[in-house]
Amino acid sequence: MSISSYARRVRAALPLAAACAAFFLPSPVASSGDDVGYLLQTINSERITRHLRPLRLDSMLCRLAFEHAADMAARHYFAHTTPEGKDPFARMAAARYRFGYAAENLAVDRSIDSIARDFFLSPEHRANVLGPHYARVGIGAVYAPVGAIVVEDFSD
Repeated sequence: MSISSYARRVRAALPLAAACAAFFLPSPVASSGDDVGYLLQTINSERITRHLRPLRLDSMLCRLAFEHAADMAARHYFAHTTPEGKDPFARMAAARYRFGYAAENLAVDRSIDSIARDFFLSPEHRANVLGPHYARVGIGAVYAPVGAIVVEDFSD
């Protein structure tokens, strides 16, 4: 895929990115669609550089990612598993989201820029971002007193 073709796809995905960030659970701590778009662009730029197909933003995964980020901020925890014991796969199944492969990245830092960089510095997070079997991603981000909290949910 050429860079210009990729740029057209990113521009086309930005309205969905804004919806993922703000539509599903309006909140005073919700991040902007720009943050979601920036993270998606960062992911896909690296995937294209490595000759991997870009990920598509998935509205259901965005909702799930945003709900988890907002829940962690509201209830002051930071984990893949909720206090009730629901992991990302259980949350996807409860939403009747079908997947064969799935993964989740979590991060908290002062800025979205730092989080985007940190995902590539961590071998486990980078493996999820660059997983060749993933085709979709949902990104949820909120701002809390501890900083930006980002959840990235991946699926095939």
